[in-house]
Amino acid sequence: MLERKILRLSQLLSHSSKTFLFVDLKSQKILYCHDQIKERLGVLEKFPFSMDYIIDETSKSVFYEENKRKQSETFPIHLLNQKREKIPVIVQFSSLADFFEEDEDVYIVSIEWQSQIENLPYLNGDALEIPFLRTDSVGKIQFANTRFLEFFSLSLEQVRKKSIFEILSLPEKIKNDLLIQNIKHDIEIQSGFGEKQKFQLQSFLTPTILSNTNEITILLLNLSSIQNAENSIKYGEDKLKTFFATINNGFVIVNQDAVILEVAPIFKFLLFQLLAFETGENIFHFFAKEIKSKLTEVLQNSIETQTTQRAEFDYTLLGEDKTFEIKYIPVRRLNPNDKKVMLVFSDITEAKRLDRQLIESMKFASIGEIAAGLAHEINNPLQSALLYLEDLITVDETDANERKNILQKIEAANLRIRDLVKALLDLGRMESPNRDFVSPYYILVRTSELVEVSCRKKNIHFTRHAGPNLPGIFVRWQEIEQVLINCVVNSINALSEMETARMNPKIELGIDLVRSQKKDWVVFSVEDNGPGIDDDTLEKVFLPLFTTRRNKQGTGLGLSISKKIIAEHGGEIYIKTKNGVGTKVEIFLPAHTDENG
Repeated sequence: MLERKILRLSQLLSHSSKTFLFVDLKSQKILYCHDQIKERLGVLEKFPFSMDYIIDETSKSVFYEENKRKQSETFPIHLLNQKREKIPVIVQFSSLADFFEEDEDVYIVSIEWQSQIENLPYLNGDALEIPFLRTDSVGKIQFANTRFLEFFSLSLEQVRKKSIFEILSLPEKIKNDLLIQNIKHDIEIQSGFGEKQKFQLQSFLTPTILSNTNEITILLLNLSSIQNAENSIKYGEDKLKTFFATINNGFVIVNQDAVILEVAPIFKFLLFQLLAFETGENIFHFFAKEIKSKLTEVLQNSIETQTTQRAEFDYTLLGEDKTFEIKYIPVRRLNPNDKKVMLVFSDITEAKRLDRQLIESMKFASIGEIAAGLAHEINNPLQSALLYLEDLITVDETDANERKNILQKIEAANLRIRDLVKALLDLGRMESPNRDFVSPYYILVRTSELVEVSCRKKNIHFTRHAGPNLPGIFVRWQEIEQVLINCVVNSINALSEMETARMNPKIELGIDLVRSQKKDWVVFSVEDNGPGIDDDTLEKVFLPLFTTRRNKQGTGLGLSISKKIIAEHGGEIYIKTKNGVGTKVEIFLPAHTDENG
């Protein structure tokens, strides 16, 4: 019997423009709902079905409380779709008691769907940070948020008695347009405090299905705020343009296959002008196979480790040899499979030239430090050789074996002089820009020959050690030798300038093979038992121009340049120290082994 009545009523209402459902509150069942409701909520259940299927738990009170179920009044509630997402609607109840038995409590519930902007006042009147209100179809205010009330110094009760046209002075044409269409119009409004401000009025008509009329939603946008925001954006754009126009960099976004996705329009950057990078092509296809392989490998490493990487390459542009650096910066995305990297190209030709000059300056500073000791070291064998020669000239030595012995001593003295002079000349010579495969022991021996003389002069005990089975390294060996000399000279100065001299001052130069971070490293070390370094100084030792020997001709360049040299070779330099006990400098360089590739 109930089903037949529901069927007949639904047939009678099937041509209505309203969406509705029938609900029996006693059985808590939905007896029927309009096709539009079924479609929007994705209802697949057969009638009747539980209210819980489409009505939000917090909305049920509207259905069950008599004081909230008054006919002709509307109530905001939430319906639920198949995904259990809340859909805000406005409902109106109509009792069907006259059509059904006393043991049935059936209502027809009309549904009005809410647009996004409509929802804000019903859910939270203060959700918007701008003056906002809603009127009926003739302009009578139904709702106003806190921002609106504060601006006009009105209460909600006062506002509800007024028309929008009583509060806002609008031209006649704007008044008429406001009631029949969406408008956007600039107006000047006087606040409750007498202050005038410029606003942009934006209105939106919203059909009200239950009454077949329109509601009007009105927003007041402060034009001064908009103007300030526009000015800020314009200022930011101008600053950004100026920034890009003045920097000597090129920016490219690539994917994991090195295919160009975006190119920043930096026309000043010479490399981009001549190579003309285009989206969709491999960025490294301009380069020789060896360089391309190297740059691609760094790209893959940056993606895999999600860390910033650097690489350098040489390129000839307009007949001039240039050196460029690429900084690889992973672009973090929400989708982990969307792997992109920003490449920042920099022309470092001039910077490299200046670095070379700094390194040369550091070399000659070191030569000056050890020159006095070498002069003494050369003078000893030279005096010995001269005495033996004088002996040969003045004494007619007839014993052939004795003559041979004297000549061998003269030869040994001269060879010692030759080796020392050669080492000193090599130190001052401009090194090759190319890296060589060398034995770290060779660098250790050469360095020792140059520094042990200075140690003896200062009465410092110098030793060296080398671990077994040391692999070779690919380096500019003159630069590594220079770094080691600089570290030893620092130790010599620290020991010789102590306020209370050490009883047994000593310096040890060594090499060891260390495995760290799944790689093999050749580690040079310089250790002394000097005064050590305090924490405050330790934080600054690698800063350019920082020195504790300013009054003793210290430049403050030695350690900063040394760190740069080691970093260019893919290594690291660390300082371990204990104040009052001593200092150990460790220089890590990649070993050339099978494990390291």
